Amino acid sequence: MGTLRRLLSRLVVTTALLLGGLALTGAPAAQAAQPSPQAGETTTICGYTPVPSGWVIISEQPAGCSGYGLFTITQITTETTIRACGNSPIPNGWVITAWVNNAGCGLYPLYTLLKITDQTTLQACGHSAIPDGWVITAMANNAGCDVYPLYTLLKITNQTTIQDCGHSAIPNGWVITSIQPGAQCGSYGVYTVVKLTTETTIRACGNSAIPDGWVITAMANNAGCGAYPLYTLLKITDQTTIQDCGQSAIPNGWVIVSTQQGSQCGVYTVYTIVKITTQTRMQICGHSAIPAGWVITNQQAGSQCGVYTVYTIEKRA
Repeated sequence: MGTLRRLLSRLVVTTALLLGGLALTGAPAAQAAQPSPQAGETTTICGYTPVPSGWVIISEQPAGCSGYGLFTITQITTETTIRACGNSPIPNGWVITAWVNNAGCGLYPLYTLLKITDQTTLQACGHSAIPDGWVITAMANNAGCDVYPLYTLLKITNQTTIQDCGHSAIPNGWVITSIQPGAQCGSYGVYTVVKLTTETTIRACGNSAIPDGWVITAMANNAGCGAYPLYTLLKITDQTTIQDCGQSAIPNGWVIVSTQQGSQCGVYTVYTIVKITTQTRMQICGHSAIPAGWVITNQQAGSQCGVYTVYTIEKRA
């Protein structure tokens, strides 16, 4: 309860004054000055005092500080593992690996924290934040994390194919290519995910994000994706005309010029889409977006667009 607390209290008071002289309520006044904590030192603060950045709470006396709780805090320096109370801020780059109740933290559990350094695989409790670039590859219940599962995490480095659990985030630029049951992932299913590199066509499950610049050209049910269809995806490169499925997004700069039924898209209509290049006059289907700088000059019925009106559009100078 030294200069650290006094400075923090002064900061709170100054902030209140700057905001219009509002009186502080609830927190007791600052106490007598004591030596400020040094790097790596352990000290105590009252529960109404913010925990400084880079420090964690390692124990708590709930009755201290007039009921606000007296916290023992320590600064993290060179440690790669430490125990901290559940109400302690978790530093960036650390994960929770274990949980113990009734271990000196009052109403809170005691966590074991691990710093991520050069690991490529580790285990973390299910309520711990999953670091960017990591995926869940397995989970186990009743494994030291109280009501939460214990996850096995894998860091993505140079892999191009990974099997992870269905509730794991899919990294950008990756697609799901199959879904299978697997005890290691509980009820979530095991996903095979593939990184797109030089491919121009790939098959991906219907719950996979469609990468920018790709369209759906076919779909099949009961094809290894569980309850989801299996899509055939095509990367747009130098094509100027493509046939894609009606549930596929139309790329910017393309228009729908005809629609038809086709078994390759299941219940969805097959669209013929054309890229606008040097054209100045076109016929497009009425549900196609009108490109910027173009206007409708005529409309008529036409079988090439099914139930939609056929628009004649022209580019204005």
